[in-house]
Amino acid sequence: MKFLILFFIVTGLFSDNFEHHDEKHINKELSHLNLSQEQNEKIKKILKEFKKDLKEYRNFKENIDEEIKKVFMKDSFNKEELNKLYNGLYEKTKEIEIKLLKNIHTVLSKKQREEFTQYFDEWKVE
Repeated sequence: MKFLILFFIVTGLFSDNFEHHDEKHINKELSHLNLSQEQNEKIKKILKEFKKDLKEYRNFKENIDEEIKKVFMKDSFNKEELNKLYNGLYEKTKEIEIKLLKNIHTVLSKKQREEFTQYFDEWKVE
């Protein structure tokens, strides 16, 4: 569910009326951080990259889901093969989240990072 909320926020950032929606959503989502204009611009770039990563993730996940189905349909159950597929999915998710958090971390002050952690769950890739 959190992924869907984040997806709609990020998708809204990149609609046809980009500047209007972008500022609205960034301010709405991160307004409690009191970002400077420079920070807002940097966050916009980070979220653009995150959107691209999410698109790649969805394609990756679709492929993994298909592989999982194929493994399940075999006559014998192969726990190791399924484990490998699920671990690959987890690694990709972790990679995207860490990249996002690292990029956001470089923009925020210590106080802003403390405030940002209150909403950590909203930024998870699911």
